[in-house]
Amino acid sequence: MSISRAAARVYARALFEIGVGGGDVAQVSDELHAVQAAIDGLTPELSGFFLMPQLRREDKRQVVKVAFGPKVGRTVIGLLDVLIDKRREALLDTIVAEYDDLVDEHEGRVQAQVTSARTLDADLAEALRSAIEQRTQRRVVLHQRVDPSLLGGVRVSVGDLVLDGTLRRGLADLRRTLASTSTS
Repeated sequence: MSISRAAARVYARALFEIGVGGGDVAQVSDELHAVQAAIDGLTPELSGFFLMPQLRREDKRQVVKVAFGPKVGRTVIGLLDVLIDKRREALLDTIVAEYDDLVDEHEGRVQAQVTSARTLDADLAEALRSAIEQRTQRRVVLHQRVDPSLLGGVRVSVGDLVLDGTLRRGLADLRRTLASTSTS
């Protein structure tokens, strides 16, 4: 794990514990995502403002307070202030991702990414979601992505676990097997 990811995890954990203590885990999540979306929605020049180390911390704090103060609570503004003070503004996206992981864990939920050659029909998607739930013993939120280059089958990613049952993978495995037997 990188140092920045470890630092982001510390910030996310602290933020999460504050949210749990105040009973507003979901509100903090919504506010974090709103701030992230607002910054991501800016032009590169404007979003770069948030990351520029040349700008005085107090100037950044003022802009953040004006831009987000009326829209987000003290917890998220406090996080932004700390990130500005420590010059760790670039960690915001990773902090949001780590916070989301903590919320999922807290709520007994996992995110599953399913990639297939074409959109799965509702029955198949539900059967796949159910099978993943049985395996993980958690509620599953299924995210579907279409990748026509897969030819057929599905690839499922749940955290660090990747199950690749795509036709493309099967053909690659077959090709490797045939190549190794023909050279022997």
